[in-house]
Amino acid sequence: MSKYTKSIDIKAVESNLANEICKAVDWHYFNPAVLADIISTDTPIYTQDRIMDLVKWIIKYEARRYETEWEAGNTSEGLMLASALNDVLEALGK
Repeated sequence: MSKYTKSIDIKAVESNLANEICKAVDWHYFNPAVLADIISTDTPIYTQDRIMDLVKWIIKYEARRYETEWEAGNTSEGLMLASALNDVLEALGK
């Protein structure tokens, strides 16, 4: 069976990837600028487009969380930024 035809549990792959990203980001020495540089210079354009789509969805979900957290009396700079960026995405029709 070819590596392209065998069954893949995509939900498990996505969940594992999300867990690995969260672990890396929580590491004290994680530098987002280094990761961004690697992604933006060392990957094909298609991959960059997929990553930007991921970023768009993160912004949308974090903007929703901002509203919930705001009502509960909590917030963060990241959530406020996500809310503002989501407004821009909506204005662009994205």
